[in-house]
Amino acid sequence: MWKPVHLFAFKKKFDFLGQRKVALILSTLINVVSILAVIFVGLNFGIDFKGGIAIQARAKQGPAQLDSLRGIVGGLGVGEVSLQEFGEASTVLIRIQRQDGGPQCVAGAQRVMQKRAGAGWQVKPGPAGTGDVELTSPTALEGAGWRDAASRVGLTIVERQLPRGTTATAKIDMTPEQRAEWCQQVAIKLVEDAIGSNYELRGTESVGPKIGDELMLSGIWAVLATMGAIVVYVWFRYEWQFGVGALIAMLHDVISTLGVFVLLQLDFSLTALAAVLTIAGYSINDTVVIFDRVRENMRRYKKLGLIELLNLSINETLSRTLMTSGTVFVAVSALVLFGGPVLYSFSVAMLWGVIVGTYSSVWVACAGLVYLNLRPDQLRPAGDEAAKAKV
Repeated sequence: MWKPVHLFAFKKKFDFLGQRKVALILSTLINVVSILAVIFVGLNFGIDFKGGIAIQARAKQGPAQLDSLRGIVGGLGVGEVSLQEFGEASTVLIRIQRQDGGPQCVAGAQRVMQKRAGAGWQVKPGPAGTGDVELTSPTALEGAGWRDAASRVGLTIVERQLPRGTTATAKIDMTPEQRAEWCQQVAIKLVEDAIGSNYELRGTESVGPKIGDELMLSGIWAVLATMGAIVVYVWFRYEWQFGVGALIAMLHDVISTLGVFVLLQLDFSLTALAAVLTIAGYSINDTVVIFDRVRENMRRYKKLGLIELLNLSINETLSRTLMTSGTVFVAVSALVLFGGPVLYSFSVAMLWGVIVGTYSSVWVACAGLVYLNLRPDQLRPAGDEAAKAKV
């Protein structure tokens, strides 16, 4: 007959709570450092929050080759690039970070102009502190010629900005903000020129910083609402000490995860935000399993002290905890190694979340019950109390 497999063949009596002070000092230090890092270093916000460009392209033949496209677009000097299939295998969504109007933008405009209008064209930035741009033609042009030349590099100009008469140089007056907006069009044209032989651009959209701020605010509310709902459930499901302990553990996991994003400068996008929410859910799932065993043992062992009871409960659920964490760890490790750049931030965050979520369930949530003065007699059945009073 088949025999059940036991992760531990011996009876476990690890003194987890005996190390609670060291663990809480370490946890506090990690969280303080993470908060300071977020404040003074900052998260590496992705396109979703900083704003940027979204380009929908469709392969003229066969499915879209994401790896090849990523290499081509990533080599254009337009900053962070993200690609994903969009609806069908032949369609791809290319997302590029918001352009800042710097020298790289002017260099890109130079490449666009030389490709579309021929050699001899020059695109130069104006004086420092302005958004002005100068166009130089290999031959003298009149007004209509300058309008056509300006449109080649995505510039929209009015008649008064055009040079009078025939000249080889045109100065386009722009503010720095206007030049930053122009640079979005330059990036789109760079992508179009780079992939236009194999892909057809179906649509473009420029995401401004205002939309990014709205997404960030919505993301913050989503995290707070999720954590609040989880805490309310635990509060009603258990005694208030359990709810507070679960909240502290979740905050510990979320804050330390943000610290990992800052430390490794991972791309913090909507995908990363999904990882943070997933970590909060994973952490509370592990915590609830231990809390259930704690409640059972509080009813079963009426003479055990709180620390001994918590250690017993953690040891009894240790096999389940390690098996669950181990299998998730292996699956997420595969995503880190083979998931590619699109899922890298999500995968690394989840890998950390598996580790810190297991740690916090034991040394933060359960240790918190000790300092919140949870009493084992709180769950003693009313009949037991009545019998004890008669004696």
